[in-house]
Amino acid sequence: MFRNNVYFVGVGPGSPKYLTREAEEAIREASIIVGWEFDLLPARHLIDGKKIYLQNVKNYVQVAETAAKEARKSNETVAVLRIGDPCISSGLDGLLKVFPDFEVRIVSGISSIQLAAAAAQINIDESVLISFHDGGDDFEKKRRFMLDGLNQNRHLIILTGPDLGPKEAAIYLTNNGISEITPAIVCENLALSDEKISRGTLQDMAAKQFSWRSVMVVI
Repeated sequence: MFRNNVYFVGVGPGSPKYLTREAEEAIREASIIVGWEFDLLPARHLIDGKKIYLQNVKNYVQVAETAAKEARKSNETVAVLRIGDPCISSGLDGLLKVFPDFEVRIVSGISSIQLAAAAAQINIDESVLISFHDGGDDFEKKRRFMLDGLNQNRHLIILTGPDLGPKEAAIYLTNNGISEITPAIVCENLALSDEKISRGTLQDMAAKQFSWRSVMVVI
């Protein structure tokens, strides 16, 4: 029988207005909060007075392990916050291994993928989703997967990353046979006050600089 609960909570794309009621309830119930700084922003009004375990690129697994250890010792509930949805590009597999003896509940959230698809006016189920948030050994495989998707008449929804931003994605696609006039949009800081959506073609996107933390849709 599980002694502790852990919630993996999607907090939406960044604005508190996209935080669901179910997410708010899970965060209120937890006394231990785990997340990257950006993950915590939409829920700042809910986490005052709680134990905060802040993750970064170098320590995110170790911080989660420390939080799990504290929860076991004090019999507390943990909420691991993730921007967007916890089942999309969140490192969920690795985090689940940190909490093998916890009752796990995943609280879905609104993702920037949905907002980008709405901006592009496309169906997500007619698209291929690829994340470059983590480079990894499958970087080349992911790049080829972009080509395969377009060549099969699918849209692309790309979570760009440090190793492949929107500009680099556009250059790669056009250098590998995709038409320069293929429509594309790049969404930056979706749902935030400085949201920016750039519309044009792959040729246009190849000539601009964007934040690597963008969502690119190739239509």
